[in-house]
Amino acid sequence: MSISLEDFEKVKAEVMKKPYAHKNITASPKDGLSYLRYRLKRPLIKSRYLKYQKDHPNEPWLCPDAIKILNVLSSYFSNGLEYGSGRSTSYFAPFFEKYVSIEHEEDWYQNVKEKIAALPQVEYYLVKPENEAPQQHLSSEEQVFFTKEEYPISDEVFTSYTNFILSYEDGYFDFILIDGRARRTCALNSIEKLKSGGILILDNSERKRYQKVHQALRSWPKIETTTGLTDTTIWRKP
Repeated sequence: MSISLEDFEKVKAEVMKKPYAHKNITASPKDGLSYLRYRLKRPLIKSRYLKYQKDHPNEPWLCPDAIKILNVLSSYFSNGLEYGSGRSTSYFAPFFEKYVSIEHEEDWYQNVKEKIAALPQVEYYLVKPENEAPQQHLSSEEQVFFTKEEYPISDEVFTSYTNFILSYEDGYFDFILIDGRARRTCALNSIEKLKSGGILILDNSERKRYQKVHQALRSWPKIETTTGLTDTTIWRKP
């Protein structure tokens, strides 16, 4: 069942009456005064979100308002897919008749596999990168401001992973969550696989290297949520 634009906007209006945070305060390092405010506020905002996570240990690492919105919209879900597994798999899978999860890292895959063994609707796949792709230990600022060209690992390293969704027919999914590796290409490959009235979610959508996703979906209705430091964007496909 597709989500109507009216229902999508109604949920947006209701949740945004009292948002978890009003705006992302991340500032360009070149902006002296804004950057100073950012450095002063950042520890407080980060501490608040870590407390939220501690108080909600079963929720995925998305913006709190995004989770509220997805909970409200869950009655519309049937076939879902996520790039990046973990708490999101256990949390979202019960909403679906079929939930496809794609993971690139083998040790983490084995860890999650045990935890979701009792969820029959999950189809869980390990899709390794073409070449070695070590975890990048970058600062949060580097993660935000690196362009596609500056990021040390290109999406092409994950070609099999990003192309996994292409094996499904167009319009197959009503929910696609992008929260793993090579998110730019994963999101772009997901567009045709999402049905009209379905939703596409991109976590950490504030990152500069995902600008092409925002450009590609600029005509789609969306809901922007934030912790104050990181964003989760939810789009509805027209």
